[in-house]
Parts: sequence; structure tokens; C-alpha cells
Amino acid sequence: MARGEILRKLFHSFSRNEREEFYAAAMELIEEEKSKNHTLLARDLEKILHNGNGHAKSLASNLIPWHQFPEVPKDKETGLPLIEVKQFDLTWDHIVLSEKNFDLLQEVVLENRKQEILEAYGLKPKTKLLFCGPPGCGKTQTAKVISSVLGLPLAYINLTAVFSSYLGETATNLQKIFDYIEKGEWVVLFDEFDAIARDRDTPNEHGEVKRLVNSLLQLIDNAEGSSLFIAATNHESLLDNAIWRRFDEVLLFDKPTLELRTSLFIRYLSAIRYPGIDLSVFATQVEGATGADIERICIDAMKAVILRGDQTLTSDDLEVAVGRYLARQRIISDSTDFSTMSKNGGSV
Repeated sequence: MARGEILRKLFHSFSRNEREEFYAAAMELIEEEKSKNHTLLARDLEKILHNGNGHAKSLASNLIPWHQFPEVPKDKETGLPLIEVKQFDLTWDHIVLSEKNFDLLQEVVLENRKQEILEAYGLKPKTKLLFCGPPGCGKTQTAKVISSVLGLPLAYINLTAVFSSYLGETATNLQKIFDYIEKGEWVVLFDEFDAIARDRDTPNEHGEVKRLVNSLLQLIDNAEGSSLFIAATNHESLLDNAIWRRFDEVLLFDKPTLELRTSLFIRYLSAIRYPGIDLSVFATQVEGATGADIERICIDAMKAVILRGDQTLTSDDLEVAVGRYLARQRIISDSTDFSTMSKNGGSV
């Protein structure tokens, strides 16, 4: 195919947000460069298209202009929006994941890109994911990255607005959310999912919560369209038993291993020089730290460098930042022990 025609296809598909057509045209252009023995250019283009790691990245993310999104529903009582539509320009490089979670999410993304092919065989992609694990381990960030690599806007469910003081209005708000989602294709994030999916058999749980969970289950079962649903919770033990089987995949975002902690240090310090520093040494010192903890450590260390007018990070900078983190953790641990002792009737 003539180069001009390939470029026309490339631009047309981009402007129409036709992800598969864009990818196909980009691959045609790469193959043409290969045929001309422009090996380095072809390799660079292919690396960019595949996000530099051999896994296909989506087209430019979130191509739909803001004014084309339908107006989001609002809570009747407060007037607060029930959904926040957000756009991100992120890649897999913006998150550090375990190999197991990364491979699984790559599989989910591929299935959702190839929906039409699967449907031709009577199959459907995985469209419902449950993210579990401690806070600060990347659940929300991963949802943002997935929305970017799929080229879809993120519909963030505002649980603060969902709950209403009016009897039955919370379930109505949930219905509004699912009705809105049907109007388009999104990555839908229900953060702090345990707040609306609590175990109905919990002692003293009032009837409104039970009715809310029943409504949620029905809405999930009847949901149609091509959106990808992600529910995230820090308290998976609180979820109703019936919730689990509604999800195609359940991913545990646990506290990072030594290898992942080292990778997190590398990622968060990528904007500054740190010659001769073995980051694995510092990663060893912060066993039990989350990704958010390591980000805070790195930010503190970089601030120290910037504020003294320097451009190079030293081991002393990291030692001070790590020491501050460890002191913070001791305060939190002591506070937790004090609280537990008080609840158990112990002397303090």
C-alpha cells in the first residue's frame, strides 16, 4: 500500500478513536520501513507502539473530547456528581506490579482490545476485576493505567455522593450510575468497594444495607455494554460472599517484595542522579513498605537535594528519608498497640 494511503488510514482511525484500525495502520507503516531496510526506525516505531516492552500498548489514550461526554448523574439531595470522568496519559511504566498481576492484566487488556474477534467465536472478554490488598499498593493507580492503555476514560464512582440520607435513594443513585455507564465505553472504578458491598450476614447490619447489596448484585448481573469494571478494596474480608463470584478475576495487590521495592526506588528516583548508590540496600531497610511509602521516601530525599541547590542524590539523603519513614512507622505501630490494648480493657 502507498505510504500516503497508510498515513490517511492512520490519521482517520486516530480521529475516530478506532483503536484496532490505528494499530493495524501503524503496523503497516512499520512493515514498510522494514522493507526499505530502515531497521533502526522500524525498531523504534515498534518499540513506541508496544510501550517498549513487547506488549501492545493502546492508541493515544482518551481521545474523546470532554464536551462529548454525557452529563454525569447527581445525587438528588446534595447535587454532588455521582461519577467523575477522568482522563490520563499513562503507560505500564507508571506502575510497578508483580509478574503475576502484570501478566494477568496484559491478558485482560488484550481480550478487551480484541472483543470483536472473541465475539465471533461466541466468547466474551473479562470485564469485571476485583483488586484486593492493603492501601498504598497500587490498586487505584493500576486502574488509571488500564484506562490509558485501553484508550478509555476512567469513570470514577464517587461513593461520598452515592450514599444518601433518604431511604432507598442510595440504591437509586447506583441505578443512575449503571444507566450512565450503559451510554458509553469506560473503565469504571468503584474504589473502597466494601462500603457498598458489605456482608449481608454481619450481625446488627440494618435492612438498608442488605437492600443496597441486593440492588448492587442485580445491577452487576444485568450490566451490558463493553465497559471494564474494576472494584478496589482494602478490606476484602468485609465483602459479601455473593460478590466474589461476580468477578472474572481477583487480583491481590500485596506489599512489594524486595525486588519490587528496589524497582520502586528506581522508578521514583528516575528524575535525579544517584551515582554509585545501591538502591537494594535501602529497599532492604524498608521491609513491609508499600509503594506509596517508597514514593514518599523518594520525594523527601529529592526535596532535600533540590532545596540545598544540588543536582545529585547522596546516600545520606536517602538514609535521612528512610530514617524518617521508620520513625513514622514506629509512631503508627505504638498508636495501634495502644488502641488495641484499650479496646481489650488492658491498662495503659
